[in-house]
Amino acid sequence: MRAVVYEGPNDLRLEEVPDPVIADPEDAIVRVTTASICGSDLHVLHGLMPKMEPGSIIGHEFTGVVHAVGPAVRRFKPGDRVVGPAAVWCGRCRPCLRGLYSACERGAIFGNGPLFGDLVGAQADFVRVPFSDVTLQPIPGGLSDELVIFAGDILPTGYSAVVGLNPRGLGVQPGDTVVVFGAGPVGLCAVASARLFDPKQIIVADMEPYRLELATWLGADTVIDAAREDIRAVVKEITGGWGAEHVIEAVGRQETLGNAVAVAAPGGTVEVVGVFQQPVSVNAPRMMAKNVSLTMGMGDLGHIKELIGLIQSGRLDLTPLITHRMKLDEAVRAYEVFEKRSEGVVKILLEP
Repeated sequence: MRAVVYEGPNDLRLEEVPDPVIADPEDAIVRVTTASICGSDLHVLHGLMPKMEPGSIIGHEFTGVVHAVGPAVRRFKPGDRVVGPAAVWCGRCRPCLRGLYSACERGAIFGNGPLFGDLVGAQADFVRVPFSDVTLQPIPGGLSDELVIFAGDILPTGYSAVVGLNPRGLGVQPGDTVVVFGAGPVGLCAVASARLFDPKQIIVADMEPYRLELATWLGADTVIDAAREDIRAVVKEITGGWGAEHVIEAVGRQETLGNAVAVAAPGGTVEVVGVFQQPVSVNAPRMMAKNVSLTMGMGDLGHIKELIGLIQSGRLDLTPLITHRMKLDEAVRAYEVFEKRSEGVVKILLEP
């Protein structure tokens, strides 16, 4: 089969590799019908993923059709259309039973190397999915791949930042002011998700005008061009000096984390889903003085079923994020476009 393969820093290739096989009774083999490039895939491309070995298949956003199942699989059969999760979890260990699926003791992320479970990636013709009864979700009739593909990764990440990364978190409440740092795919999913909870206003900061336009289309009330405007001053003015009850950091930079803490209202919450590559610091005295709480982590993939339901009902539509549709054979060029943020790119779909 064809697959997108990491051969070293800044060296991706489309190669012929062996087809996956059932390795555990709970496995399913899925024929990938649509894959997508995620921002975190660029960390792999740039050689920033520790222990990532050349020859590794990458990618973790996909939809497909079940091709084969192991003898213990009960929910799926060949021919079923499914949304794939970015990561797998067993559903039985202590973290899973507490709703912390990203901390599963047997979990793994597709295409992210040994540090994250060494699970073969999904930018390929076929992919093996462990714990398939737990992790795969069926695609309801009438829904296209394009409508649901983001429900497996970036949408639950953005949604989790809205409802609370901690399963016991409070999340956005009616009447809250929400500030989102970063109008990339995850930040835009957070904007669309926040609108579901009747906030007073949603403010989005980014440096790309075309992404701020998309944020407005998805529900932002105010957008801030971070390259030209003082974010802290704008939020202070809009909120009458109070700040935002709910702040989402979806960039992964020291500067934006500092700004996120600074614009939080007394008693506010900062939810961090931006991916940091280095240790960072926070203004602890400011947080203590304002009783600001900070939570960070990966999105809760347990929301996938719920999010598919919201898409089916018409309450969520993330298809405006899709700016490019390319063939799997064009994957190397697709990564070049995505990495350079050229051609107004937001999300690229890869199809067979």
